[in-house]
Amino acid sequence: MSSTSSSTSIAALATSLANPQTNTTGSSTFAADLQASVSRALQIASLPMEALEADVSTISSQTTELNTLSGLFNTLQSSLQAIGSGTGSSALQATVSDQSVLTASVTGSPEAGTYTIDVTDPGSSSSAMSNSSTPVTDPSTEDISGSSTFTLTVGSKTYNITADNLDALASAINASGAPVQAVVINLGSPESPNYQLSLQATALGAVNLQLNDGTNNLLTSTNTGTDATYTVNGQPAPPADPISTDSSTVTITPGLTVNLEAAGTSTVTVSSSLSTVSSELSSFVTAYNAAFNELEKNFGQNGGALVGDSSVVEMQQVLRQVIDYTGSGGSITSLAQLGVEFTQQGTLTLDSSAISNLTQSQVSDALTFLGNVNSGGYLQYANNVLNGITNPVTGAIATETQTLDTESNSDQTQINNDQTQLTLMQTNLQNQMAQANALIATLENQTNFLEGLFQADTSNNPDASTAG
Repeated sequence: MSSTSSSTSIAALATSLANPQTNTTGSSTFAADLQASVSRALQIASLPMEALEADVSTISSQTTELNTLSGLFNTLQSSLQAIGSGTGSSALQATVSDQSVLTASVTGSPEAGTYTIDVTDPGSSSSAMSNSSTPVTDPSTEDISGSSTFTLTVGSKTYNITADNLDALASAINASGAPVQAVVINLGSPESPNYQLSLQATALGAVNLQLNDGTNNLLTSTNTGTDATYTVNGQPAPPADPISTDSSTVTITPGLTVNLEAAGTSTVTVSSSLSTVSSELSSFVTAYNAAFNELEKNFGQNGGALVGDSSVVEMQQVLRQVIDYTGSGGSITSLAQLGVEFTQQGTLTLDSSAISNLTQSQVSDALTFLGNVNSGGYLQYANNVLNGITNPVTGAIATETQTLDTESNSDQTQINNDQTQLTLMQTNLQNQMAQANALIATLENQTNFLEGLFQADTSNNPDASTAG
């Protein structure tokens, strides 16, 4: 190697040693190792954040399951409350022996018993027809009088009516508040119509009906009504007159009304019935089993999202309390006597024959046992117990959901903070490793240069390798 060439190489080496490469463009043989170190450091640093993300995912699953249970328990509570629709006065029913004579309805809380009603006269309403000598062929343009103002008399009361055709006259009478019904009827043939005004009093009995146009009474009586008359359980006894009324709907006893349809005798029996209760109990059993089966998914080694959660145990205890209630007094003190029983799996079944076979006395005791959601008995007790789960503010599900939401929000806040730190850490490590990589690359280049220089010098001076 010439002295000029050696001098140039040595000068280049001196420059390289005096100004080592420190930018990020170098690529050393350790680049992959340096990148692996960065990835490993970031992986270790992200472990706490990954644990938090796993916790958020678990909380999400738990919240979803709580929402499912919330819906099922609310359905259970609604079905329990619906049982109350068949208790109290709602359990009373009226059975009629001959509905061609009369019909009956329970409107309150009548005393249970039998009422024999003898309808001597169902009564009839007074009616009248217009007596126009000139046929009305078009009721929308013609009228039964040349006047447009009329005075309607019903009984002893009068009403002022204004109309300029027969259709309008009937409508005005019906809108006047008078206790009559007005209609337009055709007394002629389709080819030769003869429209007239027909009025019928809404009350029974003899009612005076008149329509005056200022000159004449335009109505002719077609029926003189009669009051309805009847007796209850033989009273009033002859020779006293029967009860008389101008209405076909009468109150037999507080809470029991009948509609008089025809002359004759019919018996009304008022008694308590559990038909509605039986139907609603079936829905209750179905709702209970749905809630029970969903809860069961959260027990055991391979259970659902809420395995080990205290709220699940609390809900399970509530379900048991809802069924285990025992009343005091009377012949009916438990749901089992109404046909509600446990299966070996913990679900419920309903034997509807248990209710249908109860005597009237037992039905009464069953209604006392059930009570209602607002005033005692099983229904109030069970409703209050379920409130401990379903109350949207203080219930177990709402409380647990709120706790999980708070924990999830806290986790998410920490995850966001950790992510910010990791991003900063990644940026710093990448910069540091890039600088190290560049420096190592520079040293490797310098080493290669020195080795090349040494080899070149040795090849030009064979004795140099044996010198000394």
